Amino acid sequence: MITIDEISKANDALYKLITKRWFSQELFTVRWWGLVGFLVLSYVLCFKLLDKKRLIELLLYGSLVSVFCVVLDIFLSNRNLFLYKVHLLPILPSIFIYDITALPLYFMLLYQLATPWKKYSVRITLASVLMGYVFTPLMVGLGYLQFINWSYTRAFLIIIFVGFLAKAVISLILYVQEKNLHP
Repeated sequence: MITIDEISKANDALYKLITKRWFSQELFTVRWWGLVGFLVLSYVLCFKLLDKKRLIELLLYGSLVSVFCVVLDIFLSNRNLFLYKVHLLPILPSIFIYDITALPLYFMLLYQLATPWKKYSVRITLASVLMGYVFTPLMVGLGYLQFINWSYTRAFLIIIFVGFLAKAVISLILYVQEKNLHP
């Protein structure tokens, strides 16, 4: 029988390994600064371009994308399908590049430009192709991400799934809101 204490000790050992690696091999490296630069640039660019009149709706949509991504990322990376080789902070998984930055922010920009389902479907599909088959290979090539038992097609499918799921949930929320505002 595996005890909670055994799991806790293994978790503690993993945390110590991650922290040691982060301080000795990742923090303040060129790739670490590249990650910081990408994050800062993405936030500045997206918040400059976001429609401030729809900020609550857009942030809710982005938050949904982020939550879905974090949950999927934790599940998939804990199954050792892929791993992040550069971490902004010494935590696993490294949720900043995709889960809290790239997908939510850039999907929010797409959502604000294409709210109707037909336009949204076309744009989110194109964006998912770019994220899955251009951005993800770039992250692998630059050494930020390593596939273990994963593929670009799987990445694309997860990305497009998150995009459609977030749109469906936000559409449902807006429908319920509208229905209750004007009964």
